[in-house]
Amino acid sequence: MLRINRLKKKLRAGERAAGCWIFLAGGDSTELLSLCGFDAFIVDHEHIGADFRTLIEQLRAAQASDTAVLLRVPSHDPTYIQRALDAGVDGIVVPTVETADQARAVVAATRYRPRGGTRGVGYPESRAAKWGLAETQYPREYLDQLLVAAIIETRKGAQNLPAILEVEGIDMIISGPGDLAADVAPDFSRLAEYGSYDDAELHALVAQIERRTKSAGRWLGGVARHPRAAPGFFAKGYDFVTLTADIWLLADGAKRALAEAQSRP
Repeated sequence: MLRINRLKKKLRAGERAAGCWIFLAGGDSTELLSLCGFDAFIVDHEHIGADFRTLIEQLRAAQASDTAVLLRVPSHDPTYIQRALDAGVDGIVVPTVETADQARAVVAATRYRPRGGTRGVGYPESRAAKWGLAETQYPREYLDQLLVAAIIETRKGAQNLPAILEVEGIDMIISGPGDLAADVAPDFSRLAEYGSYDDAELHALVAQIERRTKSAGRWLGGVARHPRAAPGFFAKGYDFVTLTADIWLLADGAKRALAEAQSRP
């Protein structure tokens, strides 16, 4: 039996799920956070320089505690997606999906050719198929555990969301607040206000993404910059919310420790 995707299992049961972003390249911090009870991690390969050897180390660390691991790939490159799946990730998060054609290409990169995909057959040698020990089982069962998420983070993506949602195989839509704010900000310097940037168009686009995703019956994912914001996301119908990130936890904890120490006589 292939490994159960904890995140997908909870979402299928109608339960809320909490996640954490992983930006630090290494298995130790990933292992520590997995022991804290997060349902899933999104490991970032879009903005950091981690490699696949590091990813496999992180996968072993997280999956030992049953935490699902999604990889935010750097682009729509099908070869990168293929390598991520062969490494054994539980899902992929694809940035800047703006059209239905892009969404179809992403889904195709996760499927083998008999199912209309473009993924190369490498599972007999892959970690995902237990290094070949699950060679016959893997191609039959992996899609049931795989989660494919598209980030909508531009005006164009929001406008084309109805067509994107018609693409079979896109399981989750994640609203990308940072790049979406950048796309609508009249002054790029205003992005220093990220997290509190107040713009009518931005709010309208986010609300549109939320409404259309839920109406289509797809899972809705969101990014909270602080755990205090999570209840607001869940109240609006979000199914999966990343509460924080490893670097934010480290920085916040360090600053708080210093502040507490320096405030005492």
